[in-house]
Amino acid sequence: MQLYRITERNFLELLNDIAKERDLFVPSSSDGGSGYTNWDHFQGSAVSFPVTRILTPPKVFFFPPKEQVSRFPDKDFQPERKKQAVFGLKSCDLVSLQVLDAIFLEEEITDPYYAIRRHDTLLISSDCYDVADTCFCNKIGGQPYPKGGFDLNISRLPRRDDLFVAVNDESKEAQDLYQRNSNLFQPVSEELLAERTSFRKSLTEELDRKNNFVDLSKRKPEIPYRDPIWTDLSEECVECGACNFSCPTCHCFQLYEKPENTSVNRRRVWDSCNLKGYSRVAGGANPLESLESRVRNRFYDKFERVYENYGFYGCTGCGRCTDSCMGDIDIRDVLKEIPSANTK
Repeated sequence: MQLYRITERNFLELLNDIAKERDLFVPSSSDGGSGYTNWDHFQGSAVSFPVTRILTPPKVFFFPPKEQVSRFPDKDFQPERKKQAVFGLKSCDLVSLQVLDAIFLEEEITDPYYAIRRHDTLLISSDCYDVADTCFCNKIGGQPYPKGGFDLNISRLPRRDDLFVAVNDESKEAQDLYQRNSNLFQPVSEELLAERTSFRKSLTEELDRKNNFVDLSKRKPEIPYRDPIWTDLSEECVECGACNFSCPTCHCFQLYEKPENTSVNRRRVWDSCNLKGYSRVAGGANPLESLESRVRNRFYDKFERVYENYGFYGCTGCGRCTDSCMGDIDIRDVLKEIPSANTK
């Protein structure tokens, strides 16, 4: 990993260069509560540095809420290719792509639509500059700054114009970008590097203080099949699916077909395991008929099934589900109440 210093003005020039050959998406504001917008809307004059993760999950760039996947009888229907770049991803966002990659790329059948978008997307991540009330990435093995999984990572020091740019040695796109814009980069002084290390440490310590009431030291909680906690949660859950749709790793979908003129188009749309119709099968049978069973199933998937299959959680600790929950369910409180999670 190569580390350089870059001024904010030069960083804007770098983004302008990226936008010449890709659709570049950047945070629409710095408050962490909004989404992304196309760089062209800014006309290269400004950029927001989100202090924490943006509420919009990054999966929208690789696994959109709705897309056409085939057309009958057109046997040559292919996914559209379009290069893109995303700035403002956080450490938890990069971890979420590890989960989606395992689902869509490492199974027996690769999803061609996801694979193409992953291949054609330049990932520009950035450090967190504050700790949100619902973040708990440190309890899932993460930290408030990326260690890998990006093409470029941007670190910004408080009250300074200096930015750090980490260029991934293993990314050809990142190396080409650096070579093309090497005049924008400068060496990093030991003083600035020490300041960044100190700031990262202070954020990590703040995360530890805010989340000291929950502990996942056992690594894989065993989600009990029958437990009063599921009944209690089902009374609070309003069955809206917001937790699934805002989650960066939830990947369930359904397919439907719609006749249009002389063709039949098949489309894929996001689905939610919290919705009653999610698990209904032919004949009307439903193994997850009760809301209680569906609430339990979500936690089982995040903390047991994914871990058993891939060796890591299906949760990144981003806290988006807690922020979007209309029933005020905090995922950390649930983990705290599961006895087998070895919580404090």
